[in-house]
Amino acid sequence: MAAIPGLHSMAGLRSAEQIQLLDLVDSLRAEGLSEFTALPQLIVCGDQSSGKSSLLEAISGVPFPRKDNLCTRFATEVILRRAPVSEIRVSLVPGKGRSSVDQDRLWQFRYDVTSLADFNTLFEQAKDAMGLLSIGGNAFTEDILRVEISGPTQPQLTIVDLPGLIHSHNKHQTEHDVELVTNLVAKYMANPRSIILAVVSAKNDFPNQIVLKRAREVDPQGLRTLGVITKPDQLVRGSDGEKIFLSLARNEQVEFNLGWHVVRNLDSGDKDQDRDVVETQFLAESNFRSLSATHLGIAHLRQRLSIVLFEQIKAELPRLIEDIETNITICRHGLDKLGPARAGLDEQKNFLVDLSDNFQSLCDAATKGDYEHPFFAKQSQFDRRLAAMIANRGVEFEEEIRIDGAQWKIVEGASKRANHRTRTEAVEEVCELLKKSRGRELPGLPNPLLVGEVFREYSQPWEGLARRYIEDVWNITKSFVEQALQYLTDATVSDALLRYLLDPLMDQRLVLANTKLEELLAVHKEHPETRNHYFTDRYNTLQRNQTEAKTTHILQEAFVRRPSMTAADIPRLVAMLRQGTEADMDLIAAESTFNAMEAFYQVAMKLFVDNVPNLVVRAIIASRLPSMFCPKSVFAMNPELVKDIASETEDKRLRRQEINDKLKALEAGNNLCKQYALRVTSVLPILKRARSFDSLTSTSTSSVVSVKEEEETPAGEESD
Repeated sequence: MAAIPGLHSMAGLRSAEQIQLLDLVDSLRAEGLSEFTALPQLIVCGDQSSGKSSLLEAISGVPFPRKDNLCTRFATEVILRRAPVSEIRVSLVPGKGRSSVDQDRLWQFRYDVTSLADFNTLFEQAKDAMGLLSIGGNAFTEDILRVEISGPTQPQLTIVDLPGLIHSHNKHQTEHDVELVTNLVAKYMANPRSIILAVVSAKNDFPNQIVLKRAREVDPQGLRTLGVITKPDQLVRGSDGEKIFLSLARNEQVEFNLGWHVVRNLDSGDKDQDRDVVETQFLAESNFRSLSATHLGIAHLRQRLSIVLFEQIKAELPRLIEDIETNITICRHGLDKLGPARAGLDEQKNFLVDLSDNFQSLCDAATKGDYEHPFFAKQSQFDRRLAAMIANRGVEFEEEIRIDGAQWKIVEGASKRANHRTRTEAVEEVCELLKKSRGRELPGLPNPLLVGEVFREYSQPWEGLARRYIEDVWNITKSFVEQALQYLTDATVSDALLRYLLDPLMDQRLVLANTKLEELLAVHKEHPETRNHYFTDRYNTLQRNQTEAKTTHILQEAFVRRPSMTAADIPRLVAMLRQGTEADMDLIAAESTFNAMEAFYQVAMKLFVDNVPNLVVRAIIASRLPSMFCPKSVFAMNPELVKDIASETEDKRLRRQEINDKLKALEAGNNLCKQYALRVTSVLPILKRARSFDSLTSTSTSSVVSVKEEEETPAGEESD
């Protein structure tokens, strides 16, 4: 296809120094990477009727439709590519909100462009396809018109024309339209690799033009924003308004790191005139001539964009490579989760064998506290560290039993709390129970069965605390199983494994754990029995403490009455101690029973807080986890179960193909980036040797070389 007459090549946006790097970006775009990661591009933003489309036409040569009122209703991407053959391809990219039917219809849109006049018809045809021309239809859309212009003299660049920002809704533009345009522009501006051309019309006060606010929100330091003043011919010469815009152009009002530029585009009254001639004449005669020449006119704007774009690409290239490699990792993990294609039973079983082997390894590491696998890497996902979660819950269980395991607590003073008792009150309650449980025992001796009865009442909270502990561990383990499966495979296989295999097995584990707990509790429902010497030591200590406390109390009272005592007072002290001996045989028996129960409680509690974590939690729930889904269990599955779990739908096959295509594009792009890095590395030593050689040559030779280098310096390298 021959080049379209009148469509210039944008030579100012291309210099010899940039070709290699721009070739890289174009190659990445050709590989389809623009669909997966943001690539450098120019975006033209501004309020409605600010002159965006005219500016974009002046930059690209594409004749965008221009009117003084509402015009741009959708984003237009102009993709310029360097190719041996000139060609223009037109397509529509449907918005995400479109139905599948509309998406298919819009993707099929094509239009042949053979002359500049065809562009006007193109925009009308695109509006019609998007439904913007129908009565009652939307005023704006998220659909994108994509115009790809290829040719031997084209640069590698994407320029985007966006709908003008709307200040407020009216009868032609609804609140939905305002929101849609705002979100659309914000999405493009937020791309950190986009160069923002913030277009400000001199017809309106610049503080009232919201494009500057939007640019500041996404680019606070103005590192990638270039301000462009349009319609300067609308200002009255010498007026305050002109002075303000001159100050703005000098970067004094709104400061951008890239500065400002002034252009004078054609308007409706400049028909059949040469745009560049009109602009050059105006800038030469107006007060704007006081600005630097490199900040005036479309020709210098192209040169500035050339430099800005090149520097932006260089600055963003390391992060672009990082994004590509991150996406490659995500794609590979996504393919690993989907697994290989599996149409037949053997393929499905092999898939489950591999999956079960990975699951078993992950569970084995989790239960042993080996957290080297990437699955455990994120500190924010601490609940994946199963051994730590179970151990921490075990510590909490021990503390709960120790603090809240007793039905009542022995306190020093009187308390109104229902579960608080003084020691005297507790012994009195045991005494009442003793009277109801009399047997053949002699006075002052407790019924041997009474210790067990008091212990069972005292340890009543154990069962509830233990069941809650077991259920918590079961939930922790079940959550781990779900996360492990979601990490290793896709949601469909994960859900099927849980539904048909693992959830029923986990339910069985919970039943078995509670059954084992009942066995441990059943022992304490019988007569207390222990061979632990700690019981005897503890019982004797309690008895001795009780006797010592009574003796101390009597002696203290005696010394209060008679501070100075001699040996002659010993008989009197003995008599006082004899009188202090408890005469109530039932109370003596009750104290002995309570002490025996308390001593046995300590022995039984230590055993209980060891048995429940080891014999219930670890033995039944945690340690059995790796064997629940392992290669051996897969071979034992019947064919129907294998099919129910491992078969895949057409959607999944398409998803695998999409990820494979994306991965292929990303890997190709990654290879291109590495090749570019190698080329740059190989060129640097040559440049250094050349500079060394230049420094050793004579002054006259250096002057000649300097002149030659100046002649060969591309126009795009001019300093701002």
